[in-house]
Amino acid sequence: MGANAYQAVFRWFNARPAARAALRAVSGGAVAGVYALYIGLLAWLAFTRQPLLLPMAGVPAAVFGLGTLLRRAINRPRPYEALGFAPLFPKDTRGQSFPSRHCFSAAGIAVSAWYFHPALAAVLAALALVIAVSRVLTGAHYPSDVLAGLVFGGTAAWLGFALVGLWL
Repeated sequence: MGANAYQAVFRWFNARPAARAALRAVSGGAVAGVYALYIGLLAWLAFTRQPLLLPMAGVPAAVFGLGTLLRRAINRPRPYEALGFAPLFPKDTRGQSFPSRHCFSAAGIAVSAWYFHPALAAVLAALALVIAVSRVLTGAHYPSDVLAGLVFGGTAAWLGFALVGLWL
């Protein structure tokens, strides 16, 4: 997606204040929803003394750590840096755009939840997709950043649980 495409999206949202406010609410709400559901799942696992508590906490944490190292090593500029525009919502973060941390975290949590509660995992996956779309629409990431984040996070969590399966 180039600067003209981002500018067209921004013009559309800026001409519709209600849509812009809704995008901001949905974007923040999806992120908050993923983390609230994840914390709730961890609390439930702890309360019921489930053996999956440690991997359910550890695998997403490992995905987060590995993804953070990967994006630091790649250090891709964000679209608003590379293409010279202001994002739809104020943001001044530099670099580390690829892969999207929001996306790999949400995907890692969704895949991890699959091992305990597939319906919850489906809700988390839907929220991860909302996060991905909103990160592009706001100019914080390129489409490739969010796609790579979803694939990396989901695959890394799946591999993490495959390894944990060997130990359980």
